Amino acid sequence: MSMFESTFRLSALVLAAAACIAMPAGARDNPEDAISNPDKLQYSDVNVSYAEMKPEFARDGVLNKLDGVRAIKPGMAQEQVQQALGEPLTQTSSPKGQEWDYNFKLRQPQSGNLLVCQYKVVFDDAKAVRESVWRRRQCQQLAQH
Repeated sequence: MSMFESTFRLSALVLAAAACIAMPAGARDNPEDAISNPDKLQYSDVNVSYAEMKPEFARDGVLNKLDGVRAIKPGMAQEQVQQALGEPLTQTSSPKGQEWDYNFKLRQPQSGNLLVCQYKVVFDDAKAVRESVWRRRQCQQLAQH
């Protein structure tokens, strides 16, 4: 390999690495899952700069609420959802209705590790469950077992 080819390859690698590092946060994509979230309901992302990052900065969730999640059915009243799942992490409004967001820790069967999963319950104008969705299919699959 000639000196020119070696320098060219090194330059290309440096440029590629710089492009990855310089990629703005908005350019990274966290796609919605068409199976677990067919209407592409939005979830808020957590953003923090490197300088602000602290060890305690982590999405956390409630453990052992799967029986409550499995009980959620269309038509249930908000009070029933709250009894089954507890207080939502956030409550927001969307064109589909009021949305309650929850974070749950689900145990992965192969490793035993915990995965924090985001779950959303959407209510209609009568304050009854319209639908509920997981942010990621992996979480939906863990919840079904």
